[in-house]
Amino acid sequence: MKQVEKHDYDIFVKELAKIDIPHEQLEESRRNSVIRFQKEKRNRQRTWKSIVVTCALLLLFVTSIRVSPAFASAIAKIPGFAPLVEMITYDKGVKDILHNNYYEDLGLSQTKNGLSFTLQGVIADETGMILPYTFSAPFDVHDLETKKMELRLNGEVLPAGISYSWYSEKETSLIEDKFVFSFKNPINYDNANFELYIQFADEKQTEFTIPFSLKKPIAKTKSYELNEKMSFEGQQITIKSVSISPLRTGVTIALDPHNDQRILGFDDIRLLDEKGEEWTTINNGLTATGNLIDGEETFFMQSNYFREPKKLTLSIGKVKALPKGQDFIEVDFNQKKVLSKPPLSGLKVQVNKHMVTINVPTSYENKNISLLGTAIDANGETVYSNSGSYHRPDDYVIEQTETYDIKGVANPVRIYFSHYENFLDGTQTVDIPLK
Repeated sequence: MKQVEKHDYDIFVKELAKIDIPHEQLEESRRNSVIRFQKEKRNRQRTWKSIVVTCALLLLFVTSIRVSPAFASAIAKIPGFAPLVEMITYDKGVKDILHNNYYEDLGLSQTKNGLSFTLQGVIADETGMILPYTFSAPFDVHDLETKKMELRLNGEVLPAGISYSWYSEKETSLIEDKFVFSFKNPINYDNANFELYIQFADEKQTEFTIPFSLKKPIAKTKSYELNEKMSFEGQQITIKSVSISPLRTGVTIALDPHNDQRILGFDDIRLLDEKGEEWTTINNGLTATGNLIDGEETFFMQSNYFREPKKLTLSIGKVKALPKGQDFIEVDFNQKKVLSKPPLSGLKVQVNKHMVTINVPTSYENKNISLLGTAIDANGETVYSNSGSYHRPDDYVIEQTETYDIKGVANPVRIYFSHYENFLDGTQTVDIPLK
């Protein structure tokens, strides 16, 4: 080392020696750092343990509800759980949604004029949304009606079908259910801000506007073009396509216009995987779009979106059909008279000024079925019904009363059947090309 450099070095050492180093504070800081690191490590471990436990509880929750009615009944009594219990009980696709953490919790509440509304969460895909909710008040709300309901996207009302059950048969201060919105066209979820708007028919016309947005990515629909033909006693149909989204599976079926029978519907549509597990039609909520009387309809089924089957087969059977010309009743509302009806076993029809009551036998138990579909007047115009009710008495007869808007209607009116239990023989299958 050179002399100059050694001199500078000695000066530097002497200056360092003059500095008062806080040894006790440094040691305390070191100890605190170690403690903080260990605490953060425990917190991370605790967080992962919490996630694992939560997933395990969710799996137990989802599985137990489908296996044990008693467990489902107990869970449904917990505020906010009833809609999820119902969905899991009747739809295996929703079970998969919860199991795969696709459900998004919201917990957004508002209270106005003594009414409290909570938007519990959302399940969304390209086809629509399910919005579980709870609604309560310090008084009976079992027959409180909704006056208006909208789902808005970035301030604009979404064109969507709405399915929900609001009315309760007995007095209650709490209603727990779900709104099901079915989009007419896929929507763009990028930078999407939603609002659920509800107006009630109480004295103050109470309104709720609940904004929400989604954090989880939206799953893309899996689409399969088939164009496979099936034949039932000479009646031809074409399975055009199958689309599978988290909320539902859509099966689009077209009818051959040269059929001599009109196909009313399909009471047995199911998807089966290589293990024989099956997904059937939806029991509540939107079941179809389109109309077979127009030649094409899309039927909705439970979804197996989150499964990765090696093989998937579509099975169709119990095809309902009536000979063309015997697939409608003809009535005159002015004369309050049934002009013609097909010679179907057990069929009874009554008409008054604007209502039609029809009875047909059924082999089904505990199944609400709509008997009457499209109505056409003498000028070829559609006659709309503004209310309808149907039920199954204990004597295996379906009775339905339909009320029609007959203003400006040209009699006679043909009302076509949407259901009658006249089944064509056979079951047909087609494999869905998964790859």
